[in-house]
Amino acid sequence: MASLRVVNRLVCRGFVVLTLLLIFFNEFLIYYMAQSSWHQIDCKLDNCTRLLLISDPQILGTSYDRSSHSPLARYDSDRYLKKTFERAVAFTQPHIIVFLGDLLDEGNIATAQEYKQYVKRFRRIYQSKKFRKRVHVPGDNDIGGENGDYISNSNQRRFENEFMSEDLFDYDHRIRFFKINRMLLDFTNPDRDHNADRLRIGVSHAPLLIGGGPLLRAVISDLDPHIIFSGHWHESRIFIYPSTKVINFYENAVRHFDLKALKEQEHSYLEIMVPTCSYRMGKSKIGMGYAVLENYNLSYTVLWQPNRFILLFTYVFWGLFVLCGAIVYKMMTRCPFRVAKRQTHYSRVSNIPQF
Repeated sequence: MASLRVVNRLVCRGFVVLTLLLIFFNEFLIYYMAQSSWHQIDCKLDNCTRLLLISDPQILGTSYDRSSHSPLARYDSDRYLKKTFERAVAFTQPHIIVFLGDLLDEGNIATAQEYKQYVKRFRRIYQSKKFRKRVHVPGDNDIGGENGDYISNSNQRRFENEFMSEDLFDYDHRIRFFKINRMLLDFTNPDRDHNADRLRIGVSHAPLLIGGGPLLRAVISDLDPHIIFSGHWHESRIFIYPSTKVINFYENAVRHFDLKALKEQEHSYLEIMVPTCSYRMGKSKIGMGYAVLENYNLSYTVLWQPNRFILLFTYVFWGLFVLCGAIVYKMMTRCPFRVAKRQTHYSRVSNIPQF
């Protein structure tokens, strides 16, 4: 019996140690491993500008999912977004953080009280005392507009009041940001006379170059942007207009673009679609965009993040494995007399003299 207690103790300790190792890997080590694949883009000039591009975080609400585990899902999603954001900020040290819409998952249907709670959670996730220069554009989940849904004035106003009141327009007298709203077929252009002196960046939730139409023609005519950043599809792609060329960008690499030559020599427009940063969108590839501008030279890469769903599945698998192992072990140890009887029988057989 003493030896059996020792075995029990060793088995329990083994399961505890393996569980702690799994938690350490899933909650800490995996993020260092993901960061090891990121590419640092070194600044060669003094006028270097670093942009961190965040698309479709979609902070989970309380209306769509009312299941018993929804509070845990919201907690885990918020924690994942906060952890990945903090690591991306520490790695990139961005001059400007750009949010490309769908900041909230239920912003368009939330009551006033719910909206305040969602905004509070968003600010808790993406708070940074050092990096305050930001640009926000609304998405269809923030104000409505998906599939032709009605966009109320109240939804627009509260998004502007909560997110856009302190947004950046000009940066360092070199870069100018234009907010483009495809749902409303509208864009900002408050200082037309000085646009030509700036590197012009269009920021939109929905992609522009792939869709065409009157909004694209107006954007090209009035803004003439050097580069457009968008999201919405939760994919990582690069569009070049007027050609129909689409590049699926999923490798761990840095792409370089000469924006001036692209516009003046090739007469083309460039749009980069940033993937979603939330694992709740069901995509296998999750990340944040990282862009560096030096004069008219753009370097761009994606900071790929670990797929949280896979990590959560390992917890489920390990829990089932431990449960099954415990049941089998309990069944084996509850009847030690059978083991002893079988051993006695074997010993008697082994004692029979051989001829």
